[in-house]
Amino acid sequence: MEAFAARVRRLLGVPVALVSLVRRDEQVFPGMTGLPEPWASRRSTPLTHSFCQHVVSSAKPLVIADARDHDLVRDNLAVLDLGVLAYAGIPLTDEQGNVLGSLCAIDTRPRNWDEEHLELLGDLAAACSTELRLRLAKVDAQQERRRRDQLDAELRRAFARSRTLLDASQSFSEAMTVDGVRDRIGLLVHSELAPDYVGLSLLEDDGTVLRLQDPQFPAGPAGQWTRYELGSSLPTVTAVREDRIVFFPSRAEFDRFHPEPARRLHADLRLEAVVAVPLPGPAGPVGSFMLGWHTVREIEPADLVTITTIAGYAAQALARARRRQVERQAAAETRRMSETLQRSLLTRPFEPDHLELAVRYVPATADTQVGGDWYDAFLSRDGALSVVIGDVAGHDRNAVAAMGQLRNLLRGIAYALRESPAAVIGELDGAIRQLSVGTIATAVLGRVEQTADHTSRGLRRFRWVNAGHPPPLLISAAGTPGLLSTPPDLLLGADPDCRRTDHTVDIFPGDTLLLYTDGLVERRGADLDEGFGWLEEAARRHAGLPLEEFCDALLAEVGDQRGDDVALLALRAHREDRPRPSEAGPEVLVPRD
Repeated sequence: MEAFAARVRRLLGVPVALVSLVRRDEQVFPGMTGLPEPWASRRSTPLTHSFCQHVVSSAKPLVIADARDHDLVRDNLAVLDLGVLAYAGIPLTDEQGNVLGSLCAIDTRPRNWDEEHLELLGDLAAACSTELRLRLAKVDAQQERRRRDQLDAELRRAFARSRTLLDASQSFSEAMTVDGVRDRIGLLVHSELAPDYVGLSLLEDDGTVLRLQDPQFPAGPAGQWTRYELGSSLPTVTAVREDRIVFFPSRAEFDRFHPEPARRLHADLRLEAVVAVPLPGPAGPVGSFMLGWHTVREIEPADLVTITTIAGYAAQALARARRRQVERQAAAETRRMSETLQRSLLTRPFEPDHLELAVRYVPATADTQVGGDWYDAFLSRDGALSVVIGDVAGHDRNAVAAMGQLRNLLRGIAYALRESPAAVIGELDGAIRQLSVGTIATAVLGRVEQTADHTSRGLRRFRWVNAGHPPPLLISAAGTPGLLSTPPDLLLGADPDCRRTDHTVDIFPGDTLLLYTDGLVERRGADLDEGFGWLEEAARRHAGLPLEEFCDALLAEVGDQRGDDVALLALRAHREDRPRPSEAGPEVLVPRD
């Protein structure tokens, strides 16, 4: 009983789990975990503290998300004294179907129980009922000493069956794939049933029955028998077609009802007794599994109960596995589409003759290939280079779509206005509201400008606005880094009427400017200032590297510590104050202002 409670606590992730039996004036706990004192030492509570009594009286499962809002139990003292808020209890029954108590999961916080957890709890309750019935049978055996030897043998077999069911319930609850379900059925060879052959067949959408090859059993002569028409007389197909258990105790009995090819297969596998059991589904059998023995064997009613119960576990696990397979396929397709969209947006930016540019994008994890981080660089109508780094909240296709909208809006506004970054971001704020983009983002928009005065001195001017984003980092040609820390404006989309502020700094030949998203400096459990300190030190160490290698070195130091996506845009002013040959585009014109 303790093992059942422990398994419920582990699989459902709850602080308290109980095997509760209800008496006339109290409930007792033959199995429990997580119960506070003094109740844990007493292993019981009065019915004033019992939710399980309602499971017994109704003979139905009781599922409560928040006891404080539930008419049946809101005044129960367990809410106040034991902190019981969320509860899920499944009836435990004896052989006659009388409800003895419940197997229950308890949470001290409100909780919406999902269907998968309730299915797992139901599976464990079925196995727990079997164990309780065994205990009751032992009591009867002690009372009827005249039948001690006979009952002892039966109890041993019942124990073996209950152990088989317990092992099966645990095993199938952990099966996550169709192959995993097949492998769990294969474990029956080590159970008290001890079959010599185990096979799993599934009903396909085209109406055929597909036998899954089990690596634990050599294909042998059965290798050619992998797919059957639904009209086949083989036991596995008959079980599916007629939704019933098919049993033949001997080869002679099997041969009476089957044609020569099936008899030959049966003989080649050296099988005598076989039993095929349908796997129940909501609209009929979804497949079947078959057990075979090399000796003549009678299947007792108790064995059939065990086998059909295992079939129920297998069918539930198979349904979960197929749902997850569909969900994984849908998620993979969604991710593929989002990745395609993101790749179409995060293209190689424009690179002018007088600057070198490098960009990087790294997702947070291998499973999360899309996000809202973006970079961009494009030539404005007045010849200045506009650069952008931004971060839209989220890591799904909605974030990618919002990122694409903001990127394109920003490009269009910046090209049409020919205004300062602050004015462009102000217009973008208005567009976010008027066009109902419905997102929040951070961004740095900057312009690399060349006035006549700056050109004569070999300088560039970087003019930027910061909308709630981490500050840019400027590394001098000598390798000295410094954050361009300014009071950041509000986030994009927060207030279309907020005032935006431009900032300027001179960029000397050989200087490197780094724009980045917060995934580069944020660390779980660490202060953000620590991340900025690391960034300055790392930039100092790698400042002498070529720009592409500089970006790679920063990302390599972050490694797997990042908890968010990372986007980088780095630009470096050429050390020689003259244009260099480039395949990226024409020279940048001097702005009119």
